[in-house]
Amino acid sequence: MATDFQTVVSSIRDLPPMPAIAIKVLELLGNPNVNYDKLAEVISADPAVSARLLKVSNSAFYSMKREIKTLDHAIAIVGERTLRSLVLAASLEGMNNSYGLLEKMLWEDAIGCAIGSRILARKFNSADPEEAFLAGLFRHLGKIVMNSSDPDAYRALAETAYAEGQSTSELEGRFFPYVHAVVGAAVLDKWNFSRSLVMATLHHEDLNIDVDEEEDGEALLRLTATVDLAGHVCLKLGIGQREPNDTLDVHHCLGAKVLNLEEDDVQQALTEVEEVFTQNRDSFFV
Repeated sequence: MATDFQTVVSSIRDLPPMPAIAIKVLELLGNPNVNYDKLAEVISADPAVSARLLKVSNSAFYSMKREIKTLDHAIAIVGERTLRSLVLAASLEGMNNSYGLLEKMLWEDAIGCAIGSRILARKFNSADPEEAFLAGLFRHLGKIVMNSSDPDAYRALAETAYAEGQSTSELEGRFFPYVHAVVGAAVLDKWNFSRSLVMATLHHEDLNIDVDEEEDGEALLRLTATVDLAGHVCLKLGIGQREPNDTLDVHHCLGAKVLNLEEDDVQQALTEVEEVFTQNRDSFFV
């Protein structure tokens, strides 16, 4: 796996590094005796991440019972795993070299799927909610990297997909040597993220997980199915898209089938994700 991913990474022009603040925060959180004052110091050095962390901490999405006014308070209240998710989400947006309509859509897609994956993981007890949030956030990391490394090619891809009425996934081979799922997984592997996040990113569309070969294979399959379902929910609702896909039958997507969901379950999930995303959308966009 590593050799193949190294080949993919080496083929990418101007591969963006993991955001510096994310590296520092992950290093600190990896220490069992983490220093919260140091965490606050590192996060406060990036005003955009600091502002988003405070805003999201106070949103209905995390349902805190009292207003959080300082970074120190936010770090103490939200907990280390949620803090990790929020910092990664806040710093990922900074990977964009520019910020036009296409970048806005990619970012909304990432946040929408992260929120949706967390909601679905809790609703259907299908995965750890914080891991699902990150898996949803990274599902289309490959698209963000492709757009960052070759914006002209990615814009041509997006415009062709729109003109021909197809998904960008179906046309990626015309413009790039690797599809976005492979690129995203290769970058996460290079950044030393867990195998579960790498594999969920690699297989978020095909769910081709060998449950017997993978450690905790059943859990990995359910995590990946959760992300697939959240992605289809976003497509249906138009989150991160030019417009909603009213004809999409989410109940028949692979994720819903793997999780053995009834049509009513899926409809309730659509309603819940739409309500939560609409209510909390502005909290993730500073």
